[in-house]
Amino acid sequence: MISPTEFWESLSAYSNPVPRDVASAMRALGVDVLREQSGVDSTEYLASCPAHLDRRPSFSVNGLSGLFHCFSCGYSGPFIQLVEDELGYDRVEAFRWIARHGVYSNSEESTPTPVAQVTVQITEASLALFVPPPVEMCERRGVTPAACRDLGVVWNPEKRRWIIPIRDPATGELWGWQEKGKRFVLNYPKGVMKSRTLFGDLTWRGGTGLLLESPLDAVRAHTLGIPGAFASFGAHVSEAQMRLLMAWSQRLILGLDNDVAGLSSRDRLHARWRPRGLPMKFLAYSHTRVKDLGEMSDIDAIHAYRNAYHPWHRRR
Repeated sequence: MISPTEFWESLSAYSNPVPRDVASAMRALGVDVLREQSGVDSTEYLASCPAHLDRRPSFSVNGLSGLFHCFSCGYSGPFIQLVEDELGYDRVEAFRWIARHGVYSNSEESTPTPVAQVTVQITEASLALFVPPPVEMCERRGVTPAACRDLGVVWNPEKRRWIIPIRDPATGELWGWQEKGKRFVLNYPKGVMKSRTLFGDLTWRGGTGLLLESPLDAVRAHTLGIPGAFASFGAHVSEAQMRLLMAWSQRLILGLDNDVAGLSSRDRLHARWRPRGLPMKFLAYSHTRVKDLGEMSDIDAIHAYRNAYHPWHRRR
């Protein structure tokens, strides 16, 4: 006979649990609905983004699918991810929360499909069509072919895009990848749970970790000999990603982008995780006018890392 724990864990694997009343569930999470837009098939609920705390309703949740997206910072995912991030729950706790707020439904499918079925075709052989990044593209990004090889970054020669692997943080199994071009980002397969992992050397364990937004910035840090550099795939950093960083490192430098979304996310992470026992410093941007570590010169990047500061100290 299946136990209650096994029952909830099996249900939690389903791809898209959605509360019957999405607007009420949003309010219960502390995300106030500011406006509604009715469409042919569903309603979009607009709110201020909980990831970067903007004042404008750039954050949208679909009332039918439960999928959310911020058009400002790019924070997006299924509704269960929003529950995890806002309440600090794991997947099973988040599923239970959704089940308590209205009748559980999966509006996109009559029979819920386990996530494993979505990614079953992804293997290491899936990367066989890609090649090592061209030297000239590496030079433009300030990275070396060796650093790309170390972290598994390859290149799509047909579309001229970077291919960033997305892997299981525990086993290294390939879940999918992020395809990145000039002002273009595509995650494959659709719905790959990049918020459950980090990009970087997943075998690294050490003293000081460095959290960045862009995977290519993590490759740049690796090129410069900066250890423990990880990327969150964007300004939003999930609870699962922070738990990994807390388990892998003794202290953390927050190096999110030097823009509104990145700085808001940085401050939010410090306020939430420093009291949990994770010492943190901020990457020093004050000597530059750039947006991220990837845009810095080698000298400035090393300076920014070595002069990371506590938020209550004067910036250097």
